[in-house]
Amino acid sequence: MAERFPKGSILSVISSSISSPNSGSKQPKSGKASQSGNSGRRRPPQPQKGNSEIRSPEPATLPPQQGRGSRNGANSPTSSEEFTTQDFLSDPRSAINPRKPRTSKTPQSKTRQPRKKGLAAVDMFEFPDPTLERENLSSIASNPNSQLPTATPPTTRGSRPSSPPVRIPDTVIPPDAKKTPVPKPRPQPSQKPGKRSAHRSVPPLVYATRLLILGVGIAVICGTLLSVVNAVSRASTVAPEEQTTAGQKNPDAGDSASAAAVTGEVLQLNQELGALKTQVQVLATENPSLTAGIFLVDLDTGSYLNFNGDTAFASASTIKVPILVAFFQAVDEGKVQLDQVLTLKSEHIVGGSGDMQDQAPGKKYSALEVAQKMIVVSDNTATNMMIELLGGAEVLNQHFANWGLRATVLRNNLPDLEGTNTTSPQDLINIIAQIDRGNLVSVKSRDRILQIMRQTRNDSLLPKGLGEGSVIAHKTGNIDTMLADAGMVDLPNGKRYLVAVMVKHSPETEKPAQTLIREISRMSYRYLYGGETPADSKVKIKN
Repeated sequence: MAERFPKGSILSVISSSISSPNSGSKQPKSGKASQSGNSGRRRPPQPQKGNSEIRSPEPATLPPQQGRGSRNGANSPTSSEEFTTQDFLSDPRSAINPRKPRTSKTPQSKTRQPRKKGLAAVDMFEFPDPTLERENLSSIASNPNSQLPTATPPTTRGSRPSSPPVRIPDTVIPPDAKKTPVPKPRPQPSQKPGKRSAHRSVPPLVYATRLLILGVGIAVICGTLLSVVNAVSRASTVAPEEQTTAGQKNPDAGDSASAAAVTGEVLQLNQELGALKTQVQVLATENPSLTAGIFLVDLDTGSYLNFNGDTAFASASTIKVPILVAFFQAVDEGKVQLDQVLTLKSEHIVGGSGDMQDQAPGKKYSALEVAQKMIVVSDNTATNMMIELLGGAEVLNQHFANWGLRATVLRNNLPDLEGTNTTSPQDLINIIAQIDRGNLVSVKSRDRILQIMRQTRNDSLLPKGLGEGSVIAHKTGNIDTMLADAGMVDLPNGKRYLVAVMVKHSPETEKPAQTLIREISRMSYRYLYGGETPADSKVKIKN
């Protein structure tokens, strides 16, 4: 019956399992296991496979199971590869579900994983009759070496292996199998990789580099602190002793060195304009009847010209510039309001320039209007009202000293025809520079001051030497023995410079003094605007 079905098919296995009990009574004659089935022919044992990996079975065949025998293992020639003789004798059921050989566990390759689907298919078969199965097992036990290769299981109770142990092919370690990783021994506390056994020495060059970087950082910090302190000291007041000395010393004996230092702090002078100074000296020395003092600064480059710039002259109306600065400083401090009403008094009214002297006492003016008249038309009456508003000459002299104006002193009210009030070209440049820098007043007040100074009506001196397109904010001064003009000039090319010229003269030489100031203005304009010295600079001004 087993020969009617294809070999290895499910029906063939079922047929062989049914027919095996009937032939179990027959004992083998030659000591070899009898063949299963109805046929008396012997089937040669199939060659042992070295690799028992699971392969995908065909749809009509039953896939072989790794490590598990068929339930008809005694009747199938392929069952000799799935169990051992000792297991068979000790437990007949091992022919159907053989135990796993007691061998050392070796990792199996990922390609040799057992398939649970095939295992489930084998478990679906029914067990044969135990009485018939024992008869077949006894015939196989008489000659166990006929078909079954023995493995190397441990010795079981009451039995001995009849042949040398043979390793089951399933336990052969494939060449591509991965070895079980051996755990690494824990490092001793003294051999921990995270700790260093000894401190690594640093080369001297590294220490030197670190010290150099540290020194540079400290130097930068110190330099920054010194610059801040220096900036604060520029805006701070001078010592009280120096202020008192500056207010009481003789203006004709002014210290030129100290005055230059103060101006240098405000303007940061670089180098003197030698070529221009030579031409000015020639022009001044050719007019011995005139004593000129000139100070000029290029605000873009810091270059300057100083020709008797620190000499004290009678200030005339030029002293009204620092008085105007004091007024707007009081406005910034809230001490005075621009729309504050001032009343004209009889003691304010004086002669000289201005039209407020024609007004009756008791007339009301705003503080801003009085300040504007003091500069635009050089009103002396308005100046006296402003001096009273700001606290008098003593208070103003204190302000002048605090601003570094060494030669500027207010001794009398205007018009001061005797020339007791004094200043110098360098002081005038200093105060105008501080206005431009915003050191003394706010930006809004600075703009108001410059706007008022640009409205000066007397344009007969410095403006006469300027070209078209130039703008000047200035203030003139004129008494019988002194003529002056000081201001800030904006050139058409965007350059800006400060210039102050004061000329001491006799009453008969007022016109030559005017001409000298105009010529110096023209020379400065051409030099700074066109970079050239005029060829007619050696013009002798006749008295």
